[in-house]
Amino acid sequence: MKSNPFHRARWSIAVLGALALVACGGGGGTGDAGTPSTEGVYAGVLNGSSSGSTAFQLLMLDNGELWSMYGTQGASAFVAAGFVQGSGTQVSHAFVSTNTRDFGTVPAQGVTTSALHDPTANTLSGTVGSTSFVGTPLPTSLYTYGTPAVPGTVTGSWTTTSLSGERVTVDITPGGTFTATSSLGCSLSGTIVPRPSGKNVFNVAVTFGASPCALPSQAASGIAIAYPLPTGRTQLLVAVVNPARTAGLALVGTK
Repeated sequence: MKSNPFHRARWSIAVLGALALVACGGGGGTGDAGTPSTEGVYAGVLNGSSSGSTAFQLLMLDNGELWSMYGTQGASAFVAAGFVQGSGTQVSHAFVSTNTRDFGTVPAQGVTTSALHDPTANTLSGTVGSTSFVGTPLPTSLYTYGTPAVPGTVTGSWTTTSLSGERVTVDITPGGTFTATSSLGCSLSGTIVPRPSGKNVFNVAVTFGASPCALPSQAASGIAIAYPLPTGRTQLLVAVVNPARTAGLALVGTK
């Protein structure tokens, strides 16, 4: 089969409760009783998924963007099966996105996402299509959303896997540039740098190499987060989309 780092998966858009991005626990969101905000990093469970995905991890940014991976939560790491991306508006503790896209299909398909932040329990819950979700912030013992991202967290060589199961080796320099090569011969390069907002998130820019890459010589942009695992390793999650938002790439790995 030809290299395809842009995932062409078998997953229905209804599967993701589209808000949450990392493991379970309690301390990564910024919403509280005095500040209505869904901003932060959440993780939790999905109900009603037609794909078998049971977990999600979601990043809600300060500019209203959401990035959420779905899949399963393993004993030692999160295993991604796909992701959604979009942007929306917040009124009080409620968030609505009418332009969320599921990048488990080609081309990506649209769906409406709604979510509600409960400041008392510090939970985020809602629906995407027929799938419901409930999540809580990532534990502060693993990850703190409100502190600036540290370049050294992602520096080094990572062994990652794309959503199609392709193995991708990613080498990141201390200055934030990276090169990557897939097991099927696709080469990528770009940058991964701390987000200017001062949050614990990296901005990612990718340029694809020539064929057999799915989008030869094209560009994509998105986000990444990295956090320690109980095993002593560090997990990296990366998601990017092309400018037209018709295709997306996600990589999950550890070092």
